[in-house]
Amino acid sequence: MTSTHANDESVQSVVATTPAASGTVSTRAERQLASGHWLLAAAPLQPQARAEWEEHGAAWLRPGVLFCAVSIPASVLHAAVGLGSPQECAGPLAEALEFGPLFYSPEGFQREGSYTALLPARVARLREPIPGVVTLPQRALLLVPAPDVTEPVDGGGPWWVSPLDGPGLLCPPERVTALVGVGRDVLAVSKGPQDA
Repeated sequence: MTSTHANDESVQSVVATTPAASGTVSTRAERQLASGHWLLAAAPLQPQARAEWEEHGAAWLRPGVLFCAVSIPASVLHAAVGLGSPQECAGPLAEALEFGPLFYSPEGFQREGSYTALLPARVARLREPIPGVVTLPQRALLLVPAPDVTEPVDGGGPWWVSPLDGPGLLCPPERVTALVGVGRDVLAVSKGPQDA
């Protein structure tokens, strides 16, 4: 049988990576859909949360059973990566957190802006919480962007800096702790000479 494609090698690579051929590859859209369904399980009213995502780009969810959420001042994470805006920080933060879910909200920490990392639920039960972050109480309401909101939005709502890449794929707590520690150290050093 003759191929109509100029490069049979590229056809083979496409065939080898299709879900039917390998059984493990999924598209970003499929992962986004699965992540959205998983997150909606944390909504007080799932139909209402879905409608809020569609209409406003963000919905109120309750951390607790599926995940815990920690809120971090933007200045701390900006200092940790040495960049000044959420857009500039997106790539380095995602990489530092092993592409765990992290979103930015311009309204957090008295309008300074904040990042919220989603971590395993067990982190909320630690006797010694992560220093320099606010761990949201179980059952608190958290405004979470829709899975496809990955850029700043009009009106200043939250948006994913590092979107959830699949159900249950959360930030490693030790990575969040290390990143926050670096940011706090950098801020302490930079404030030192000003205080003298």
